[in-house]
Amino acid sequence: MRGRRPAALVRGQVLAAAGELLLAEGMGGFTIEKVAAKAGASRMTIYKWWPSKGSLALDGYATVVSHSLEFPDTGDVERDIVAQLLAFVHVVRDSRAGRVIGELIGAAQTDTDLGVSFRERYSRPRRELAERTLRRGVERGELRSDFDPQVVVDQLWGAVYHRLLIPDEPLTDEFARALVANILPGLRKESTVSTPAAIQAFVDTTNKADNEAFVDVFTEDAFLDDWGRQFHGHQGVASWNKTDNIGVQAHFELEKVEPAGEPDAYNVTIKVRSHRFNGTGTMAFVVRGDKVASLVIS
Repeated sequence: MRGRRPAALVRGQVLAAAGELLLAEGMGGFTIEKVAAKAGASRMTIYKWWPSKGSLALDGYATVVSHSLEFPDTGDVERDIVAQLLAFVHVVRDSRAGRVIGELIGAAQTDTDLGVSFRERYSRPRRELAERTLRRGVERGELRSDFDPQVVVDQLWGAVYHRLLIPDEPLTDEFARALVANILPGLRKESTVSTPAAIQAFVDTTNKADNEAFVDVFTEDAFLDDWGRQFHGHQGVASWNKTDNIGVQAHFELEKVEPAGEPDAYNVTIKVRSHRFNGTGTMAFVVRGDKVASLVIS
């Protein structure tokens, strides 16, 4: 004779069954009866925990996607937001979860109970996780304290939902990164660090298109890494300068200089215009005296 399963086990099995059924058949094929049969549970048991089909569907959906949508805590708020936003894009773009969340959002517009459940069981908890990440950035001194976290959540994740539901433009990784690059700089605290002479020279010689002076900004044993492409010494710097910098008419606008935690190391936010790349990015410098000893672009 089989013993009675613990309530926590039954609940977990029901949620797993609901999530699997929802992703497989969508809201059109999702029923309490099918979930009960799949989980080996009674309808009465399910209704004791979930008052409606919509509330069970939402909890099932959250169960199967929540692990993929966790927020990391690396100590860098921008890195954490980029990682989670990319994970969100991959879930809704590359799996059946995107179709399902679109169906749930659509159904919630006319189903009052589902709308309430959606806010209480899914969207509000997801918003709180994002807001908590932003508050950590404030507490660590990375971000200003005079912005509304809820507005920022709408600007970032709301934009992803917009492209998911109104696919006029593609939902890409580049789009997700651009959202963060456009919004986060405006939230950061103003840097009070003076710009080291070597970094200022890096900018000035580029903008003057002075190839010889640019190479001389670097130490003879300098190391340069541009998204995994590595260059060494003056010869390597000259090669990179020809293909990626002055050679493509780059122009820099220095936006922010921050200490990177190690002596003579700085994280520099630079706006770049060129024939090859346009946008704002971060460059990690290590200086030695009035020269650049290391530059990593990522």
